[in-house]
Amino acid sequence: MALAREDINFDSIKRESDVEMLVKNMMQTNNMIAHLKDEQFEIRNEIKRRDEIISKLKDDIQLLEKEKRWNMLWRNRLDDNIDKTQIFLAILFLINIFFTYFMSR
Repeated sequence: MALAREDINFDSIKRESDVEMLVKNMMQTNNMIAHLKDEQFEIRNEIKRRDEIISKLKDDIQLLEKEKRWNMLWRNRLDDNIDKTQIFLAILFLINIFFTYFMSR
């Protein structure tokens, strides 16, 4: 009754409280949007770092494949040289045997 005598308008109080709630909700929403933007920025940076790591790993794989090919070629060449050396030594051994045989006669 005392409020009615002082001419307090309950509708304006309700509107003011609604406006305050809307302002609070807007502030919370803005804070949440800012937080989500920060997370989005961090996620983008993480994706960039991962892409860089993947690119470096691909480059390393290509280098290793080239090195493997070079090592295979080098090993094949070395095997060929070993085979030729063994044949050469076998021929020298046979010549030595023939030379020794003929010298002993």
